[in-house]
Amino acid sequence: MALKRITRKFLRSLGLDVRRYTPSAATLLQRLFELYRVDTILDVGANAGQSGEHFRSIGFTHKMVSFEPIKYLFEKLKDKAQSDPLWFVENVALGRSECQAEINVSGGHAGASSILEMTENVITHAPKQQVVRKELIEVSTLDAILNKYYPENDRCFLKLDVQGYEKSVLEGGLSCIDRVVGMKIELSLVENYKGETLFLEMLPFLYSLGFRLVCFENGWGNSVSGELYQVDCTLFRTNLVSGTKQLASRIPATK
Repeated sequence: MALKRITRKFLRSLGLDVRRYTPSAATLLQRLFELYRVDTILDVGANAGQSGEHFRSIGFTHKMVSFEPIKYLFEKLKDKAQSDPLWFVENVALGRSECQAEINVSGGHAGASSILEMTENVITHAPKQQVVRKELIEVSTLDAILNKYYPENDRCFLKLDVQGYEKSVLEGGLSCIDRVVGMKIELSLVENYKGETLFLEMLPFLYSLGFRLVCFENGWGNSVSGELYQVDCTLFRTNLVSGTKQLASRIPATK
């Protein structure tokens, strides 16, 4: 320990600092994909394909299926995926049952669009994301999609960015949810969409399905007060890894 202090003092005299390495969220996700042998990603709420590009950028080379119900965003997504033979796209939303529904299309990059109605919290703190129109969309189910794209194996990863509709998506996949080994899901700490299930209720539900929280990242919040409105949670079926206790000490939490 004394040697470490002396070395650090010397390096600081040169204008350098040494700190414990903490992997970024992207690096950690890449390691988790390898650890849990993820072989397919379902990207639900794909927007114009940003998540798909991100998964490719961190080294995921297997099959991806992206879902985007809003037509103009789907066209951008389709263009982005067309040169990738393992990137499939669907112009649908996912929910409890197969049907048609209206989605509230938000302004900006449409990232706040939802089947649910937006609350005053979003309107007040993100006025550029207010709803600008409605669009009729097709809704499928996670069960149907898993049976279509992933009829076997149990190493599928689910990314959910569906603005308050998370529980509805999962309830539409309860028959096949055991094929999902992990997920990244955006959850609200306050009501941003009317009727959504909040973080404190969603976490026990996710645990009841067999998933355990691995890390979470700050999402959307108030830059003045510091209050968080949404967080991104990554969960996996940690019971599938042998020696989980030892592994936990080697994977530091991300900030």
